Amino acid sequence: MQDGIGRRDFLKQSATAGAGLLILKSGTLSGQSPNNKLNIAVIGVSGRGAADLDGVKSENIVALCDVNRDSLAAAAKRYPQAKTYEDWRLCLEQKDIDAVVCATTDHTHAFVNVWALNRGKHVYCEKPMAGSLAECTQMIEAAKQAGVVLQINQSIRYSA
Repeated sequence: MQDGIGRRDFLKQSATAGAGLLILKSGTLSGQSPNNKLNIAVIGVSGRGAADLDGVKSENIVALCDVNRDSLAAAAKRYPQAKTYEDWRLCLEQKDIDAVVCATTDHTHAFVNVWALNRGKHVYCEKPMAGSLAECTQMIEAAKQAGVVLQINQSIRYSA
């Protein structure tokens, strides 16, 4: 005799429950139309950031940020409607941003992400998440408090 729910039933119910969820401009998870596009800021636009930028190109790219002026200029040519910044703190003050893609140097991930999360922005970040467990905990708590999504890339576990 089997106790509880079986594996197959669990997977079916999970897939059904999660099938319609999208991150929308309202900052909530909902089953609304996929025609709603996010306004995205990409911080760190070369290397992994360039690949991440390609991954979100179907959304509204409203801000680009990089300390390397050449990398920033190249990205700005592809997205001329986006505002450009060399300082991520100024970038995160832009009011129309819904979500942030963080592809900065590893040791700055926690700083950038906590600033974004505290401003109610959804965050996708390249690995590593942070440099310490305390920084990871701070990021998770900031996401919970703001009611936004924090996702960390685990490319070794993912393929598109």
